[in-house]
Amino acid sequence: MSLTDYPIPGDTRSRSFRVSADHQAVTVVETPPMDAAERQRLSDAYRRLPDYCHISDPACMHLHYAHFAAAGEVVIRIEAAEEIRAFRIHPLRRGIVGRADGRVLTFATGNREPRYFIVRINALPPLMLVIESPESSLPVPGDAGVIDAGAFLTDRTGATDQTENFHRALAAANGSGQTLLVPPGIYAVTQLHVRDGRNFRLHLSAGCLLRISPSAHGENEHRHGLWLENCEDVAVLGRGCIDHQAYEHYVRGGNNYQHGMVDYYTANDLCPWITQSPLFITGSRRIRVDGLTIRNGRNFNLNCRNCDDLTLRRIKILTPPACTPEYADGINTGSCRQVLIEDCLVACNDDCFASGHYFATCDTRSSQHHVVRRMLGWNMRASAVRLGFFAAHDQGDFTFEDCDFVALAHTSLLIHALQPGPDGAAARYGVIRAVDCAFDDASGLKALLEVQKAAIRRLELVNVSYHGEPRPDALLLVEGDPGAPLERLLLENLTLDGRPASRLDQIPARISGVKQVVVR
Repeated sequence: MSLTDYPIPGDTRSRSFRVSADHQAVTVVETPPMDAAERQRLSDAYRRLPDYCHISDPACMHLHYAHFAAAGEVVIRIEAAEEIRAFRIHPLRRGIVGRADGRVLTFATGNREPRYFIVRINALPPLMLVIESPESSLPVPGDAGVIDAGAFLTDRTGATDQTENFHRALAAANGSGQTLLVPPGIYAVTQLHVRDGRNFRLHLSAGCLLRISPSAHGENEHRHGLWLENCEDVAVLGRGCIDHQAYEHYVRGGNNYQHGMVDYYTANDLCPWITQSPLFITGSRRIRVDGLTIRNGRNFNLNCRNCDDLTLRRIKILTPPACTPEYADGINTGSCRQVLIEDCLVACNDDCFASGHYFATCDTRSSQHHVVRRMLGWNMRASAVRLGFFAAHDQGDFTFEDCDFVALAHTSLLIHALQPGPDGAAARYGVIRAVDCAFDDASGLKALLEVQKAAIRRLELVNVSYHGEPRPDALLLVEGDPGAPLERLLLENLTLDGRPASRLDQIPARISGVKQVVVR
């Protein structure tokens, strides 16, 4: 078997796990690096914050992950730091059978894509396995249509800032129709801001790390990682990584993660840029992001505002609670239209996917047509999906297909009531659908689903499974807008801890403001 490991020099190797794939060792790293005492210290510190910031399992304050490429089915061998007493391999829906022998767990991945797995062993931190298909047709320096960013960059060790050198390279690529190829290496940057970019591709090679510099203690300068503003026909490709250094910025640097936050309606000098996103895309059209890894994000990890025709594929987000107590959504959109999200791994400390007008001073138009397919999501304190927060415009259709979500503390789908639009009329959703989706830890959910007096055309849950026995008070809460009732609620092939629910009296539910309920 041909296996390609994707280590980054300087990363802290896991102190809890060693992993091999088909007898070949692969690198396992910690993000951010923390020992058990530091995990507990930070968890205790979070308990002095509002209760929605609390993390029930200190081991989950950070993640361990292995990222490599291989073809076909792979046999994984995990050696843990202690004897294995219990384990789970997510997504549970895959039915992966593991075998534990002393400190070693083995299992075969199967061939189904994407091959992302979350492994919990005893009370050790979560282990994320990211297995990509081998890369093909990679750009090569010297080829026609390729600009070598290495000709502009002067340091690949992370010792000196390369922001201006990157900006010169990006300027050379802008409008060229060519690929700007960034070679492997560690690059220290403050913020890469591409304004009015047109018709080029940025390729971050595997082994390329953009390390976003944290602010000095108390300085708290607001910095994104890569910011595309008013761009068209731009692609960000490759298996490189953006490390936003949130842990270094907030925990070690002592900067306030709520700095600049007044509310969601008040404009100020920092609004709407207070999110400090590793990847920030605003006012742009026909943008494609494929293959990127984002880790250690300071706030919303992939943040898209007022954009059209977005395609986000094979993105890996690794921002556990240690990075920031809140505002750490995985993928967040506002006033965006025609959005396709496929084959992404989202491990974060807030909602895995969220869409709404989180910044009402700039999210000033309706949203339309979002599709999310084959997402594996994980978070310890929020929901899988959150829709419509503070939105005052129509939100259009949202479809979630073949998605799996792990952990979660609040609910599966949280759907807010929308605010009145600029003309005073009620804003509405179109059709919201979850099809072939599963939630692996239903026993931790406060609600199975929560709709808060929202005006929705149709809401459909088809082939949706909740694994684990739900809490007695965890209900399927659906409250349609009394003034604009939900036209149709469809619950088809719903299962609760393996039990089919083909009648409404088999589902713990409270439903109101709905014209028609269909259960089958």
